[in-house]
Parts: sequence; structure tokens; C-alpha cells
Amino acid sequence: MTPLRFGWLALGLAATAALAQAPYVWTINPGPKSGTKWMVKPSNGVEESSTAVVMDAPKPVWARVCYSIGPSESVVTVYSQRGQADVNSTELAWGGCADVFGRSIWIGNAHAQTVGGYYGIAPATPAD
Repeated sequence: MTPLRFGWLALGLAATAALAQAPYVWTINPGPKSGTKWMVKPSNGVEESSTAVVMDAPKPVWARVCYSIGPSESVVTVYSQRGQADVNSTELAWGGCADVFGRSIWIGNAHAQTVGGYYGIAPATPAD
């Protein structure tokens, strides 16, 4: 093996080892203004409206959900569930982001206005 090929091989192995240390790796870096856009219609005043990020995935995933479109004084609720386990919920204030883990992840809106933001999905690591 030539020294140049050995150098590239060593660099590739080092990069792979560094990535393997991260709990999850985003294909994009989702944030308040980047990622996949989501929108939730207004609530009817009786029931919360919602939209799915992922539903019944074969394996649990990480999702970073950011709330940045809508009234700045409001919150949305991010729900996650792993299989048949209890549903977890997290309130997310406008301008904030939350990392959630589950096979089903959805966003609820109890407000009379449309809300939205961005999300990104990362596969779970084998350790999960």
C-alpha cells in the first residue's frame, strides 16, 4: 500500500470513529429556520389539532423539533412514544427546539392560530 493510500485509509477510519461516538448524527442541522417544515392547523377550541413527524417507524428515531412560526407568546406540545409505552410530552416555547426519541412523534397545537417550524430526523444508534 502506498503512503498516500494509507493516509486516506487512516483519515477515513478516524472520521468513522469520531462519528461513532455521537449519540445521533443529523443529515442536516435542523434549527429554528432549517430542516423539514411543519405546520399545524388551528385548534377548534375543543380538541387539539396535530401533525405527525413520524408515525410507527420500524425503529425509534431522534427528532429535533423547532417551533418558530406562529404567535411568539405561545407553546406547542411535542409528543413521542416508543412502541406501546406511555406517551411522553414536552412543551415547546416559540423560538425553542427539543430533541425527542420514539417510534411515533407528533406535534399538538391548542391555539386558534396556525403554528409551525422545522424538524430533522436522525436514526437511533445501535446502543439505543
